[in-house]
Amino acid sequence: MKKITLIIFYFLTTFIAFSQNQTKVDSLLQKLKTKSSNKEKVDTYNTIAKQYAFTDSSQTVLYANKAIELAEKTDYQEGIVDAYFQISWVNIQKGNYKESLKILKKILKTSEKIKYEKGISLAYKGFAYINSNQGNLNKALEYYFAAIKIETKIGEKLAVAKNYSNIGDTYQEQGDLDKALEYQLKSLEIYTELGHSANEIYNSIGVIYLRKGNYSRALEYYFKSLKIAEDLNHKDNIIFAFNNIGLVYYEQGLFNKAQEYYFKSLKIAEELKALYFIASIQNNIGISYKKQTNYTKALEYYLSSLKIREDIGDKRGLGSIYTNIGGLYSTKGEYVKALEYLQKGFFLGQKTKDQPLVISAMNSIGEIHWKTGKNIEANEYLIKSIQIAQEIDHLPEVRDGSLILSKVQKALGNHKAALESYELYHATYDSLLGEEKSKQISQLQIQYETEKKEQEIKSLAQQAEIQSLELKQANFNKTIFGVVSIVLLLAGLVLYLVNRQKQLKLKQRAQDIEQNLLRVQMNPHFIFNAMTSIQDYMNQGNAKKASLYLVKFSKLIRQVLDNSRSEFISLDQEINMLDNYLSIQNLKRDQPFTFNIEVEDGLDCEEIAIPPMFAQPFVENAIEHGVTSIKEGAIITIHFSMEGDHLVLKITDNGSGIEEAMKIKRKDHVSHAIKITEERIDLYRKMRKKKIAFDIQDLSQGTQITFNLPFQYI
Repeated sequence: MKKITLIIFYFLTTFIAFSQNQTKVDSLLQKLKTKSSNKEKVDTYNTIAKQYAFTDSSQTVLYANKAIELAEKTDYQEGIVDAYFQISWVNIQKGNYKESLKILKKILKTSEKIKYEKGISLAYKGFAYINSNQGNLNKALEYYFAAIKIETKIGEKLAVAKNYSNIGDTYQEQGDLDKALEYQLKSLEIYTELGHSANEIYNSIGVIYLRKGNYSRALEYYFKSLKIAEDLNHKDNIIFAFNNIGLVYYEQGLFNKAQEYYFKSLKIAEELKALYFIASIQNNIGISYKKQTNYTKALEYYLSSLKIREDIGDKRGLGSIYTNIGGLYSTKGEYVKALEYLQKGFFLGQKTKDQPLVISAMNSIGEIHWKTGKNIEANEYLIKSIQIAQEIDHLPEVRDGSLILSKVQKALGNHKAALESYELYHATYDSLLGEEKSKQISQLQIQYETEKKEQEIKSLAQQAEIQSLELKQANFNKTIFGVVSIVLLLAGLVLYLVNRQKQLKLKQRAQDIEQNLLRVQMNPHFIFNAMTSIQDYMNQGNAKKASLYLVKFSKLIRQVLDNSRSEFISLDQEINMLDNYLSIQNLKRDQPFTFNIEVEDGLDCEEIAIPPMFAQPFVENAIEHGVTSIKEGAIITIHFSMEGDHLVLKITDNGSGIEEAMKIKRKDHVSHAIKITEERIDLYRKMRKKKIAFDIQDLSQGTQITFNLPFQYI
């Protein structure tokens, strides 16, 4: 399971732009030395405080207090409200919601008293952001809409646009991505109308497409945001764009490419001394190293991020990094250390009312209890985490938690509850399947790089033209060299075309084998028997069993169709398909058999991918020709293990044995499944240039099939 907390940068448009522009700060400090009014000085102090909002909270508080001190002397209440809002933001950033709420209520009371409508809207936006962080998303939306009502009344169009974007971010947190996109586009329309730079909105739209799994569209908007930021030299926005582009590559499994952009983002954040963002980017770098199993580097970046978050008092961020470190130790099997960090993350999540963090920590703690045999404790944590996740519609954690819970309940002997949890896992898994991932990522990057280097290309073209003129004046030796080069080029082209033709033939053969394999999988006799058995249950009034097996049968059909089109699928998907297949094969058999699907300890089924349906033809042979003659005690075992750098699959039955089965078969019978499997093995040897071992062994009681399968890490 992915027990990680990736940081996607949002533009937090509830608050003013955050990055410290030292030039602007210096200019504002010079302004304070001029003969300006006290009111102007208060506004200047508040503007400086905003510049430090994300880089140095102590400076924000310092200048906000200077604004308050001067404003109180001149009874400039609006300036006092603006300054207190900056102090409330510092407390929000640190997770001190109680103190922030106290300040915001004071702001609201003062603003209502002096009829300062902008101050009222600021208070509403502060309430909205706190509620959003605490998981009270509907309440957050109420406050955002209330703020918009006031801002529309006083003609603050830009503030309305920013709040539309905040509403879009909130809908995104709720999982309503269509609503999220609707409000981001409303925001974009106002930004365009006002002639303002909209790169923050492009960023937010990119986040939505990233969540949808539409990576090409996500990159399209991230690159738009990046281009504007680079044109305007807005380094804070460049940090956002680089980080989020890295996230897209991470989700595609391109971890080196992801790190390339993370480090670009980190370099600029370090130049700006933006500690909040340095910590977040280091967290993402740690996650990518963990995914590459470089645990030493991952821990190094996690601990660096942890130190920064402790220094700036970021309680919410601390909870996330504690959870990530706990997940890392859990992966390494160091469960005592893992629980220590996960409990810290859990308690901070509760303290800051960060529901997603609480759920993630509880799922991880439950998983460790299960791994260490503490099933009762695991059951309690997982049931509670799934309940909270369902309440806030956090589907990924519902999916992950319910899968582990089904295993825990099975270990406790509560098979009915285990089945319900497993069905919840599959229902959630299915609902999370998004649209097919785009393959145009590299094209978008090339387009971006091309636009950025247009002048260089023009210069190169001019140089090429000069070289062309020089070639016309070249001597005879150069002409000979050119002729030889052309001959060599043509020879290389011929070799390339021949090799390409061979590859096309291999691909065509692969497609033919896939079609033949699909016809074997979709055995009409098997489908007829399954449907007849399900109908029998319905006729007997046993609707529950009929429904159960109908779900399994429909999933099996879909799995076979989907998997037949994929060269590699995860081991977890293969095991799930085999489980459904064996369950349906066993349905209403006169002589039921027992089956076990075993996975060697330490083998991560989600991280390993194999060619689909290598096992199924031999499982079918074991059923039809192996154990079919055994009246009692028939057993089929499927075992996956790792030996060296090979994934080993063994299929064992205690039937009559291969030699006896061959005697019973008709002499002219040919096993299409075995023949197709042999063709697939031959094809993989040629295409992958790897040795694939395959062996059928007649045991004293039964048969054993052994494969050394090709595999790859996801």
